[in-house]
Amino acid sequence: MSGESQPVRNITYLNKSALDSLDISMSSLVDILEELFRLKAEGQTLMPPKIFFHLPGDRFYSAMASCCPPLGYAASKWQSGDPSNPSRGLPYIQGLLIVNENDTGQMVAIMDAKWVTGKRTAAASALIARYQACRDSEILALLGCGVQGRAHLEAMAGEVSTLKYCQVYDILPERQAAFVDELNGRFNGIQVIGTNNAENAVRNADIIITGGSIQINREPTIVSDWIKPGALIVTIDYDSYVTDECIDAMDIVLTDDYEQLDDARKKEGKFLGVNRIDADNAQMIAYGMAIRENEKQRILAFNLGIALEDVATAAEVLRQANKKAIGVLLEP
Repeated sequence: MSGESQPVRNITYLNKSALDSLDISMSSLVDILEELFRLKAEGQTLMPPKIFFHLPGDRFYSAMASCCPPLGYAASKWQSGDPSNPSRGLPYIQGLLIVNENDTGQMVAIMDAKWVTGKRTAAASALIARYQACRDSEILALLGCGVQGRAHLEAMAGEVSTLKYCQVYDILPERQAAFVDELNGRFNGIQVIGTNNAENAVRNADIIITGGSIQINREPTIVSDWIKPGALIVTIDYDSYVTDECIDAMDIVLTDDYEQLDDARKKEGKFLGVNRIDADNAQMIAYGMAIRENEKQRILAFNLGIALEDVATAAEVLRQANKKAIGVLLEP
């Protein structure tokens, strides 16, 4: 009852090791995000645009907050990105996610944001493939062989059962070679093939994931001539690598959130070459908008990564952590 004292909750801390031990499948996260976008379409979520700002050297900081009352949680993520970090033996993106119980506002969890971001970003891309990939897609292209490359191979292998090959390219040859050695045949027997440039990775691919660093000064290279009929492109690096000509040539253009894309355009000068968005993910999933009509259409999805995906992922993480008594309890 209102006015009655509430117990003060302990805070569950979950590092990467604890999160890995939960063994949450990518396929379950794809289903969770699908339901999240239905809730978003129904107006049952709250999410302001992210705070995002660059520093020299294509470094960035960002803060992302949202609330999903039907799931019972709100969350805020603070993270940094530095494309020089992999050469230092550090992740490109690092951060923490703070989770609050929505009914009382109490903080209930702190978890590794890199793990959450990696999982939910790949699951969101696989969700696009669930709706927009051509039947019998066989070739996946990954530009970038870091955390997101690994997560996307796992997610796409689980979602698109017809995949046989994964063509990869990374600007660091040693990272690309390690990716091929580690992951060749690991997921559904998919053969992982290294290439010597982005064009060779992309040209005959059915599904393309661009996962480079988000650039201050955009230097796009991917042109429409590289994109085969029927291909699906999902960018997780804003518009950093697809040219304006390529964007205009696509038959369908999607995003995960109109407001976030527009905010990035106004404040960061991103997406200035995007002249139309045919639907956002919520409209596509809930109302069937901008769904592929034939196997020749080329589709581009700008998945910027939204805070609501963090909340939905965190809700499942906490459910599993509480069930299995995993995590370090911190006194508030």
